[in-house]
Amino acid sequence: MTGTSLKFLMAFLMVLDHIGYFIPLEWQAFFHFISRPVAAVFAFLSVEAFIHTKKREKYIKRLYLAGIIMFLGNMIINNLIIKKPEFFVYNSIFLSLALGVTALYFLEEVFYKDNSFLGILLIFGTILLGMFTEGGYMIVILMLIIYVNRNNPLKRNLICLIITAIFVVLMIFSFLDANIIAKGNTREILITIGNFSDLLFFAAGIPFFHLYNGKRGKNTKFTKYFFYVFYPLHLWIIGIIASKIV
Repeated sequence: MTGTSLKFLMAFLMVLDHIGYFIPLEWQAFFHFISRPVAAVFAFLSVEAFIHTKKREKYIKRLYLAGIIMFLGNMIINNLIIKKPEFFVYNSIFLSLALGVTALYFLEEVFYKDNSFLGILLIFGTILLGMFTEGGYMIVILMLIIYVNRNNPLKRNLICLIITAIFVVLMIFSFLDANIIAKGNTREILITIGNFSDLLFFAAGIPFFHLYNGKRGKNTKFTKYFFYVFYPLHLWIIGIIASKIV
């Protein structure tokens, strides 16, 4: 699949993850589970864009600009249209991706070229800042893993699977502590697995990384800016509708 095809597929899965206001809890958990590759795939495609673009600084600025515009849009729409806090839109994956690409920039331009100690400090700083964005620090770390191992996908996959295995073990212990498995309630177990599936983040994108054929795909103004418009717009529409009918 081309990068463009992957973006459209992930956009579809993203919508399924965000319509939880309108569907039963079981379907919410299921859609949340199957949409776990979305953030990882967009992180992967952002790394690919960083590798191939000739204007890295411009790409980074565009991501930050999109993040700032969405942040301001969230504030305006939340307070003037949605008004109900339970339906407020706080998402802004753009800032997470921008920080991830910034970390790659520091890796290339500071760590590798000038000052490894300063590079480490700057990269660590971007990881910490990632904690305050939608994707969290995990997106920044994943993008570093993907980039550093861009010529060794086997090593990349192994690292991601090991991190995921650690998270899964922690998830199982959480199940045991909550006595969920012992209760034998299949519905509650499935819902809990769906809700905890964020822990599969590092491994969820691996199959789609291998589906990528290394080609950008159709390159038009529409395909270039589609996600920048679609991502905030669909969240705002869902939030507005939910605030009026739910």
